[in-house]
Amino acid sequence: MLSGPIAFTDRFIDPATRKEKVFLSDLNNIELVEKASILTALQLPSLIEYGFTINEKHIRDLGFVLQQMRSTTPLSTIYSGVGMLHTLLGPLISLDQPYFSNEITNSTSIICDNKYDLIPKGNLSEWLQMYKEEVHGNLSLELDVLFGVSSLVTAFLKYHNNVEFSGTIFSFTGQSSTGKSTAAMLAASVAGNPTKGTENLFRSWNATRNALEGYLSGNYGVPIVLDELSAATFHDTTGLLYSFAEGQGRQRANINGDVKTPKN
Repeated sequence: MLSGPIAFTDRFIDPATRKEKVFLSDLNNIELVEKASILTALQLPSLIEYGFTINEKHIRDLGFVLQQMRSTTPLSTIYSGVGMLHTLLGPLISLDQPYFSNEITNSTSIICDNKYDLIPKGNLSEWLQMYKEEVHGNLSLELDVLFGVSSLVTAFLKYHNNVEFSGTIFSFTGQSSTGKSTAAMLAASVAGNPTKGTENLFRSWNATRNALEGYLSGNYGVPIVLDELSAATFHDTTGLLYSFAEGQGRQRANINGDVKTPKN
């Protein structure tokens, strides 16, 4: 036996490094995304620590067999970002998974990569029951939900040239401890995890301008909450808000003086 089950579920070219990456699975509960160089005899044993079974006596033969299997796996196209994405095949909506338009007939050749936690928790019936009991009839909370839903709707209208702006900024103001953060979390919860965290939709203004632009880049329709404007560590918050509204980050030059492509 060369190894336990090892299957290729997909492969793609990483646009950042232009190197191939592969999805490896044990056909049970393990799935990894690794560089294609993992298939060399030197690196294959590292799969053991993830739960794969490898016969090290036949490591070179296993590497050759896996490389042959890889060559028969279709190469997919990867798109980075969330919300309403433009692709060469047509529009798609990237959330917890890709949602394809009728224009895209070969959806199996597309992978979407995003940096947010958009995996649904619970189910729709529970959410609707919560809305009926806690939100319905409260104008402010109903408006919060509309703010969250409008993010993707605005991106859809922008894609079809029905509106000129890329997104909308809503500011929640009021006295301390009056529920502003909780209301903002409700708005973000329609799309994903609204609690504070690295990949979540609720972040603090306590970050550099570059970090905030980077966190919002590639977002075309998912609501994001930035809490406590007073915690911002830079002075030009107005300029950053204009960049958010325009849907484009500050233009910068590289070491040669050429203008870099701004973040969207």
